[in-house]
Amino acid sequence: MYRLYNIQALRGFAAILVVFSHLLIIEQKYGGLSSVLPEILRYGVFGVDIFFVVSGFIMVTITKGKFRSLRYTVKFIVQRVVRIYPVYWFYSLLVLVVFLIYPEWINSSQGNQVDIIASFLLFPVENLPLLAVGWTLIHEVYFYIIFSLILMFFNEDKLPYALSFWALAIIFFNLITSPSSSPLIRLVVHPLTLEFIAGCFLALLYFKNKGSLKITTLAVFTITMVVISLSLFVSEFGANGVTPVGWARPVIFGIPAVCVVYFFLRAEKVGWVFNKIFVTLGDASYSIYLSHILTLSLAGRLWSVVSSDGIIDNVIAVPVMFLFSCVSGVIAYFWIEVPIIKMTKKITY
Repeated sequence: MYRLYNIQALRGFAAILVVFSHLLIIEQKYGGLSSVLPEILRYGVFGVDIFFVVSGFIMVTITKGKFRSLRYTVKFIVQRVVRIYPVYWFYSLLVLVVFLIYPEWINSSQGNQVDIIASFLLFPVENLPLLAVGWTLIHEVYFYIIFSLILMFFNEDKLPYALSFWALAIIFFNLITSPSSSPLIRLVVHPLTLEFIAGCFLALLYFKNKGSLKITTLAVFTITMVVISLSLFVSEFGANGVTPVGWARPVIFGIPAVCVVYFFLRAEKVGWVFNKIFVTLGDASYSIYLSHILTLSLAGRLWSVVSSDGIIDNVIAVPVMFLFSCVSGVIAYFWIEVPIIKMTKKITY
């Protein structure tokens, strides 16, 4: 499979969006009374939805021509485990050390309650994992499990039907039942899964070379959807400092995420490609995503020692923290993520 540079770059762009959303929180927590970052940066959580759509696209792309094969299904599962867990465990262990020394620093929004075993297994429970961003990986792992079953038991030409049934089952279940008290059931029927499924359909559409819209028309449509999404977010959620949940999230974030991913897929075909810097950030996006909360929190606590209620230190500290978080993530990719994956592959393959 040839490399799709825009897809990789979108992962980097998505990671940067998430970093900005959390940088805003860190500034408000540690930067005194002044703030240089606008509230609109809360919209950066949109990056997670781009990740989900891209993930669905990649799963269909890497499994082309490999359906109904027990051998490949096992390989697929092992590859996903190797890709997700070892690096995640590394950062979770760092957070565990902090939790054992300063438990009040971890999961403070939920009374510092953490299920350590569930955190490391990425199993759904009521509270957030040790590494807070791990909640998205819980959704990823669930998606991989169901997709591997489809990979094992369905012919490739039946994939659209399997995906459609999965999506309709989620919609139907939510229409006829009340929210479950079980974290596992809530995960299984969560509307966010529709973003992964939409990414799968994008891959099917892309590789069939279907799509008659001109790239300029597609660009205008995509920008319009993002503007509508941003407007809905600001009017309904941004002012309250909260993130859309339930069906609101795939509607407000998922639909524009699908548009963005599809636009840049089509754009690469006509030569519109992201700068190589974003491709590098895309390579390192998983490390950036997992590490940025740690690096921003560390930088924020150091900043709090010297911060004032004026704006000057914010002007200096905010860009420094942003660069520190991104550069640390890239370094971690080369020095931590890549060696861990290579070592794990030697053991498992």
